[in-house]
Amino acid sequence: MISASGPADAIGVSALAAVARASAQAYGAATEAAGLAVQVLAEDAASRMTVAGQNDVLDLTVDVDGTELLLTLHDRGEPISGPSARLLVLVDHGFLTAADGHIEEGRNASVVRLALPSHGRMVSNEGVEVLDEEAALSSAPVTIRRLEPGDAPALARCIYRCYGWSYPMVNLYFPDRVAAALESGKRIGEVAVDPDGEVAAHWGAVYVADGVVETGGTVTDPRFRRRGIANELGERLLQRLIDDGVRGRMREPVLTHSATQGIALREGAHLAGVYLNAVVPIQQVGITDGMLENRASFTVMYGPLVPMEPATLWVPPPYEALVRTIVAPTDWPREFGSARAAQSCPDASVVGSSYDAFNRVGIIEVFTVGDNLTDAVDDTVTQLRAGGADVIRVHLPVNQPALASLGAGLPALGLSFAGLLPDFGAFGDALILQWLRDPDVDTSIFVYASDHVRDVAEAIVAQARQVGEDGNMLRRRQARRQRLFAALPTA
Repeated sequence: MISASGPADAIGVSALAAVARASAQAYGAATEAAGLAVQVLAEDAASRMTVAGQNDVLDLTVDVDGTELLLTLHDRGEPISGPSARLLVLVDHGFLTAADGHIEEGRNASVVRLALPSHGRMVSNEGVEVLDEEAALSSAPVTIRRLEPGDAPALARCIYRCYGWSYPMVNLYFPDRVAAALESGKRIGEVAVDPDGEVAAHWGAVYVADGVVETGGTVTDPRFRRRGIANELGERLLQRLIDDGVRGRMREPVLTHSATQGIALREGAHLAGVYLNAVVPIQQVGITDGMLENRASFTVMYGPLVPMEPATLWVPPPYEALVRTIVAPTDWPREFGSARAAQSCPDASVVGSSYDAFNRVGIIEVFTVGDNLTDAVDDTVTQLRAGGADVIRVHLPVNQPALASLGAGLPALGLSFAGLLPDFGAFGDALILQWLRDPDVDTSIFVYASDHVRDVAEAIVAQARQVGEDGNMLRRRQARRQRLFAALPTA
């Protein structure tokens, strides 16, 4: 790791940018992109040093995180809630792979990521054939074992044999990314390997919060199906998660077919929500008729792996009915707080956010609900919208009593219900809301595993459309008001 500090003035900004360029050159990343990113970070931080006598030192750290170069700038200026608009432009144009901003140990932490050469290396498909669904079955033996970093190229080839270039979890096509995630412990998996060392089947998991994983990447070479391999991998993975102390397991089955939804439900998971327009259009071989015309939507399933501690949910009234619909069929020990009067809380909310330029998705995390919740969320939503986000999801700590009253106005910001994730790391229980650039969601291709999934999905879509229509009506009303004011005499 490389560290450098400098004053929040022109000389300090230039010096830190130079350190970033030199570090990027040493690691093989784009030097000018690194320098420009740190210059933007430092200039933004300097502009927030508005208090006389404030500690105006900027601290830069440079480190490698897997296949990316991590640049982090800490400052003690006015608190931030996410990356600046100028930084989001760099992400949106591909100079950076991601950016986020949050408060860390009493200081602002602004983080950007740059691709290292290994980040963009895709698997070679030379000599690898995309197999037909009806490919002849193989009797070759397989070895069931843990996924190792050295298996990453073979896993990518397995994905290609099954789906060509159409698999929605695109990181699996990049062996160095998978290997780095395995080495860091962010990803685990179970595989079936044939005598030639090729991966015949896989089931994996990625850590998404402290003690919570999202499982998926389930794939079986058509030649090795009908042997129960996927079931065996799933059982091994589940036992491994339990042994590792994982508390909860998320899944995000697509809404274009019911099979993976049904598997999750049969294995004890419960529907926790629906992420609408979650990712860019995808193609699913054997499921969709070519590439989808619109963004893809997912169900969200959650299953606790250990007994859950009782907790109280303080849900803003506009979202309470949907949250009750989620909780009712489960055995989760949750009760609903009834107080609607304002609860004691800090003046300022603590908010962070990040942006995924590939899927054009922004994530806002509210760690502490403060009296300025609506303003803090609105400012961050506006910033991410301007940066190009098509979808923004907001994570709210629903065990904090103040949320019930202070969150009542969030639908006016275009935020509709997306889901409830219990025991979600540092949040406790997380209420997930979503903003959609296009709230007129196409449900014609949706397929449901049960009536309950259908009912919840339709209710979530209906609320998304309603808050979108309410926003349009408000803008039109404001436009008409301005037109009337413009017609009044000025003298």
